[in-house]
Amino acid sequence: MLLLKTVLFLFQLRNRGPSTFSKAMLDIEWPYRFNNGSLLYITKLEVDGDGGMNCSTDMEINPLNVSNPLSAEKNITSPSGGGGRDRTEGRNRNHVHRRELERKEMEGDLETLDCSKVQCLKIRCQVGRVERGQSAILYIHSRLGVATFLKAESQNRSFTVRSSASFSVIEMPYNKNLLSELPSNTTTVSMSVIWVKSDPEPVPWWVVALALIAGLLLLAVLIFIMYKLGFFERVRPPQEDSTEKEQLAPQENGDRNTDA
Repeated sequence: MLLLKTVLFLFQLRNRGPSTFSKAMLDIEWPYRFNNGSLLYITKLEVDGDGGMNCSTDMEINPLNVSNPLSAEKNITSPSGGGGRDRTEGRNRNHVHRRELERKEMEGDLETLDCSKVQCLKIRCQVGRVERGQSAILYIHSRLGVATFLKAESQNRSFTVRSSASFSVIEMPYNKNLLSELPSNTTTVSMSVIWVKSDPEPVPWWVVALALIAGLLLLAVLIFIMYKLGFFERVRPPQEDSTEKEQLAPQENGDRNTDA
């Protein structure tokens, strides 16, 4: 299983008021497998914020014990020298990919992968007391299953991978009969997987010049070897044969005169 691209999803449950809630449930449907391969492989669930969020899943996550590089990358600083070119090239590639994404979205070339088409994993989180203005946050660290998109049936196709999240308040600190309906809502989070056909890079001029010089040198070496082997010398008939012909010619003339 080839897992390369690291993807981080953030789900934030924020209490905008007007009052506190005592308990809420956050349910997430996570696209997990596609075409008998990994789609978004979860490596870690991380909670933050208020409410003491406690999450569980309907299947085991990270059975392969894949490491999570995001926490290490946060502490990495790029060196001051020599990194400008790499960053510039990275920005250029990202700019090309964004243009490709916008074009495909306008043309409707993106196929949606949601829980109606792929196998999903269910995450349920219980959130405790959250005051007005506070929030509970769930980070889902995952790896994109690149090998799944390199299969023959998925090549030259672009996708939108979509997960859904819903919350519902189930307990208030006061009599819930005061409210006709407790707050609830549903939202979706999407990411795009674009099959980009990159234009071939032009051959550098020095490669062309080097190939031309190497070709001329090889031709010169071949000509020199053929010259040393006598390939260009003219083949002449032996001198003895020509002398014999000259001697035979007068004798034939003399014989003809005698017969006459």
